[in-house]
Amino acid sequence: MRLLRILFFVILVIPAETVTAQPYEHALGVRAGYSSGISYKGFFRYSMNAVGLDACYNRFGLNISLMYQFHLEPFRSDRWLVYAGGGVFGGDRERVFSTGVVAVAGIEYILRDLPLSFGLDWKPLLTVYRTLEPDMADLGLSIRYRFSL
Repeated sequence: MRLLRILFFVILVIPAETVTAQPYEHALGVRAGYSSGISYKGFFRYSMNAVGLDACYNRFGLNISLMYQFHLEPFRSDRWLVYAGGGVFGGDRERVFSTGVVAVAGIEYILRDLPLSFGLDWKPLLTVYRTLEPDMADLGLSIRYRFSL
């Protein structure tokens, strides 16, 4: 009987605590900082995971990053999100095409009454093609308009 109670708890209570919906569907805006340009974020349906796409210029040239991001609600608030993830990038590295890996960590605030979100993130890059060189200075502020399709 005790095993049946534990099984009941695991099946009904734990998934109810972990299943949350995405805070919004899509957001498009600008990112300013070390790398500045256009920023997009799209959440997967019924999930706290998203895809981020940034097309930004920095001191080396144009870089396009594609990232998978995991989101958490640390304050039990649907307006604050903390996220981390990683992906790939490609673009200019001193007038030569290069590619590599990118990591991302940040915090995002979602306005309730306006369809805007504000994010502060850090995106360190590691170039692996053409040269093996890290770039750790990419800190930026994003302002995005939230919308649904």
